[in-house]
Parts: sequence; structure tokens; C-alpha cells
Amino acid sequence: MDIFAALEERVDRVVKEYAALKARAAELEQENAGLKAGAGELVRATARIKELESERAEARRRLEAIAEKLQALEG
Repeated sequence: MDIFAALEERVDRVVKEYAALKARAAELEQENAGLKAGAGELVRATARIKELESERAEARRRLEAIAEKLQALEG
């Protein structure tokens, strides 16, 4: 009888561990999906930053040209 009780305990432990692992795998899948979505947002944000830096450089170039023209008028 003790052999059957020990076997039952082992089976119960295996079933509980399997359920815990299955739940953890589901959690990790959700976390992974969230990270993938975040990576897409990061790519878009990086592209937007590059675009804004380019616009800033163009605005700076134009303002420097205007400043040079104004200095030429004064001089």
C-alpha cells in the first residue's frame, strides 16, 4: 500500500508542476508578445527622431543663411 501512496504523491507533484509550467509558459508568451509590440514602437520612435533631427538641421541651415543676409545688410 505504501508503494501506491508514494506513486500517487509523485503523480500529484508531476501534475502540479506541469500545470505551473504551463501557466508560466503562457505568461512568457504574453510577455514576449508585449516585447515584440514594444520593439515596433521603438523602431517607429527611432525613425521619427531621425526625421526630426533632419528637420532641425534644415531649419538651422536656413536660419544661418538668413542671419548671414542680415549681417550683409548691416555691414
